[in-house]
Amino acid sequence: MKKIIRDFRPHHFFLVIILLFTFILRLPSIFEPFWYGDEGIFAAVARNLNQGGVLYQTAWDNKPPMIYLTYQAIFKIFGVSMFWLHLVAAIFVVATATAIYEIAQEILGEKRALAAAGVFGFLTSLRLIEGDLALTEVFMILPISVAMMIIVKRKFDYFSLVLAGILFAVASLYKQVGALEAGALGLFLFLSSRNFVDFVKKGFVLTLGFLLPYIATLAYFAPKHLVGDFIFAAYTYYRIYLNESPKYAQLINIAKYLPVLAAFAYGFYKKVKYKKVEVWHLLLLWMAFSFLGSYFSGRTYGHYLVQATPATALLIASISLPKIKFDRAKIIFAIFFFLPLFFLTRLIFSDFLTGGPINQVRYWRNFADYSMGNKSAGSYNDFFDKNVNTIMALSDFLYFNKAYDKPVYIWGDIPWLYAISNLHNPTRYVTSFHVFGVPNGKEEVEKAIESATPLYIIKPQSSIGYFEGLEKLLLNRYTSVAKINGAEVFIKTSGN
Repeated sequence: MKKIIRDFRPHHFFLVIILLFTFILRLPSIFEPFWYGDEGIFAAVARNLNQGGVLYQTAWDNKPPMIYLTYQAIFKIFGVSMFWLHLVAAIFVVATATAIYEIAQEILGEKRALAAAGVFGFLTSLRLIEGDLALTEVFMILPISVAMMIIVKRKFDYFSLVLAGILFAVASLYKQVGALEAGALGLFLFLSSRNFVDFVKKGFVLTLGFLLPYIATLAYFAPKHLVGDFIFAAYTYYRIYLNESPKYAQLINIAKYLPVLAAFAYGFYKKVKYKKVEVWHLLLLWMAFSFLGSYFSGRTYGHYLVQATPATALLIASISLPKIKFDRAKIIFAIFFFLPLFFLTRLIFSDFLTGGPINQVRYWRNFADYSMGNKSAGSYNDFFDKNVNTIMALSDFLYFNKAYDKPVYIWGDIPWLYAISNLHNPTRYVTSFHVFGVPNGKEEVEKAIESATPLYIIKPQSSIGYFEGLEKLLLNRYTSVAKINGAEVFIKTSGN
C-alpha cells in the first residue's frame, strides 16, 4: 500500500478524474429499460444457457460465442438486470480507457495519454454511436486494447505476441471483425522487423496465439456435433449482411480498403527511405483496420463505430498541428487515408451523425426528468422504444397467470421477454426474423411447437412476415385470451 501511495503522481489523479467522468457519462445507461433488440437477443440466448441449454443447439443467434457467455455470466451472478448488465459494460469501457492511457503513455507521453483516455471515454459513452449499450463492440475493444498495450510495453517480444494473438482471437469471438486489428499488427511487424526471417518468426507466434482460442472453441463444439452450426451461425450467416447491397455498395467496398493501403504504403515508404518505422505507425494501421471493421458490412448501425474509438482517440491525442511538416508523401498519404474515412463515415452513418447530438441532449433530459419525478415510468420507457411497456405488461400478465418458467413461444421481436420472465422457448430462435433467415427455419419451428405445445403463444405487432404453419397451429390448438398493447396472447386449448 505504501508503495502504491509513493508511486501515485499528479497525472494518476487526473486519470482517475477522467475515468470517473467516463463513468458519470455512462450513468444514465445503467437505468435504461429492457429495450434494445440486440441486447434482448443476447439476453434470451444467455437465459437459455443458464437454463441448461446449449449454444446454437437450443438457442441460436448469428454471432460468435463470447457475447452470450458474457451475458450468461452476468445473469448467473446478478440475475437478469439491465443495471448490472450496463454496469459491467461501463467497467469494460473504463478498463479499456485505462489500457489506452497505458499505450499512449508509452508512445506519446503522460499529457497526451490523459488526452487519449479522455477522448475515448467521451466518444464511447455517447448515444451518438450507441456506445451506451452492452453490445459486442463495447466488449471486444477491451481485449484488442489490452493486446496492443502488452505488445507496446513489452517491445513486441514473443511472449507479448502470443498473448496479443489470444486476445485478438477473443475479440473476434465477440464479433467477427475483431480479428482485423490482428492484421494491423501483422502488417506493422512486416514493416518493423529487422529481416524477413524475424517477421516470419513473429508472425508465426502471433498466429499461434490467435489459433489457441479457436482450437478450444472447436474442441467444445465438436463432441456435441455442433461445429457446423457454430460455423454457419458465426460466419456463413454473416454473408447475408454483405449481400444486402446498401446504396453505393460498390463504392463503399472499394473505398473502405483505401486507408489500409495508404497506411501500409506510407509505412513501406518510410521503411525504404529512413530504414525505420516508428511504433506510432501502428496507430495508423490500427485506425485503418478498425474503421474497416466499422464499414465492413456497409450497414448503418451507429454502434459499429465503437470499434474505431480506441485508435481514433490515440491518433487525435498524438496530433501536434504546429509541428507537422508537410511534404509530398504526407499529403498523398493524408488524401488516401483521411478522406475515405470522412467520406464513408458520413455516407454510411449519416442518420446517426445528424440526429445524434439532438438525441444525446434528449437522452440526458429524459433521464433527468425521470430521476427528478417529472416523468412517469411509462413515458420514460417510451423514449427508448414503444415496445418496452408492452414487454413489461406481458411480463406482468405471465407473472399473474403463473407462467414464469413455463414453455412460451413469442412470434415477434421482443426477445427481452424470454429473459426477464425466465420463459422456456420451445424453439432455438428468439426472434421471428431469424426463422425466415435460416434455411428450413419455419419447418423447424412448426415441428418444435407441435411437439412441445407451449402454454402460451404471443404475437406482438413487431413480428415479421406471415407464418402459415403457425397460424394453423393457433387455429387448431390455441385460443386468444388477451390483447396487451397490440400483442395478442394465445393459450393452449384444454385437452391438446
